[in-house]
This record gives sequence, C-alpha cells and structure tokens, in this order.
Amino acid sequence: MLTILEYLYINSRYSPVSKYHIMTKVRDIKKQRPDRITFLLDKLEQNHYIYSFQTSNAKFYTITDNGIDEYVKWVKNFLMFVRKNNNMIE
Repeated sequence: MLTILEYLYINSRYSPVSKYHIMTKVRDIKKQRPDRITFLLDKLEQNHYIYSFQTSNAKFYTITDNGIDEYVKWVKNFLMFVRKNNNMIE
C-alpha cells in the first residue's frame, strides 16, 4: 500500500495513472493479484490519500493533498528504512 502511495506521489501529481499502469510499473507489487491491488487502492481512497475518477475506458488515480502530506511526513522515511534493512539482510 505504501509503495503504491509512493508511486502516485512521484507519478500522478501532474498526470493521473490507471490501475494497469500501477500494476505494471510498480516494481514491488508486480506479483500481486489484480483484486489485491484494487483492495489497496480502495483503502487508500477511503482514507482520502488518493482520488479516483472513471472515464469511458478506465479508472484513473491521483494522489490527494492529504496523501502528499502523509507521504512526506512518514511514508518516505519508512520505505527508505525498510529498503535499507532489506539490502543489509540480502
């Protein structure tokens, strides 16, 4: 979930992205089932971290100001900590 928020922080601030784009471009979640990704996106939206809108072809997502605030406050540092420690273990 946090990796998706990070991806949206980096990539959706100026142009919304689709679920397909998220599933194929986010390195850490490529092996997840589409229904799990949908669940995570729904949870992020329920907590007002992301916003979605439907077009005739697909649903698109963008990060909200609340999502940006949370990412900058703690998500970024937490993900850096986890990735650093994972590299130490491997």
